[in-house]
Amino acid sequence: MTDVKEHGYSVGSWQTYTAEGEAEAKDKEEKVNYALEKLEVGPLDSHNAELLDAVHPVKWVPPVGIPVYNMVAIGAGAGGLVTCGQTHFAGGRAALIEKCLMGGDCLNIGCVPSKALLSAAKCAHKCRHAHQWGIEVKGVKVNFPKVMERMRKIRAQISENDSVQRFAHQKGVDVYQGSAAFNGPDTVKVMCSNGEERILKFKKACIATGGRARVPPAFKDTKYRTNATIFNLTELPSSMAVIGVGPIGCELGQAFARFGTQVKLFSRSGVIMNKEDPEA
Repeated sequence: MTDVKEHGYSVGSWQTYTAEGEAEAKDKEEKVNYALEKLEVGPLDSHNAELLDAVHPVKWVPPVGIPVYNMVAIGAGAGGLVTCGQTHFAGGRAALIEKCLMGGDCLNIGCVPSKALLSAAKCAHKCRHAHQWGIEVKGVKVNFPKVMERMRKIRAQISENDSVQRFAHQKGVDVYQGSAAFNGPDTVKVMCSNGEERILKFKKACIATGGRARVPPAFKDTKYRTNATIFNLTELPSSMAVIGVGPIGCELGQAFARFGTQVKLFSRSGVIMNKEDPEA
């Protein structure tokens, strides 16, 4: 364990801004909108509040910093977390900068939530086809809000592993919540979420900012969902068009089809999973 204030510390909790929280209505509305629009996390229930407390504290006081870091990583997904963790393990000092959510795709919008949905969809599918095993299951009904609540609960429970507090206070990583820009060959400027500014000097830097879904221009003014915001749904859509038939599009399409949504997949190449071995 390390000194709490040395590597940054959090003040307050997102739980205050949930429907059951004690914050004023205006403050709740502001935080709900911030979570949904800036962090792409919704609804702000107790599970998502627990997630955000771990991966994007409502107020994070940044560390003072040191003269020179062995490693500065921009982006706290798998690449940034592993890089900083290994730097600490090797005896070096690391700084980790993230403006959105610690844990990156895997925890927040990838492996964890998608597999939670897939397991529920598989359960529904097996119940409908249980007669193949000589088991009669009648009246299978998907309670989609409960399915999504279960997903949010699982994600929140796992989030501690990638949390700001764990990396700062257990791994000794200086965590900065904010945006970063290089302003020299060995320095990076961080605009922290609390309004403070830091200039960090480093020996090595790792850019691990990941990527985002590219939205076709024709969809800019429509109510589309991406692989990130699809997990904010609370009601099952009656129909869905999935543009892109790689692993993400196919698995989400299959899950929603098994829940009862009419799903159509669209691909420019006309080939599903075209990067996979066609003989597989």
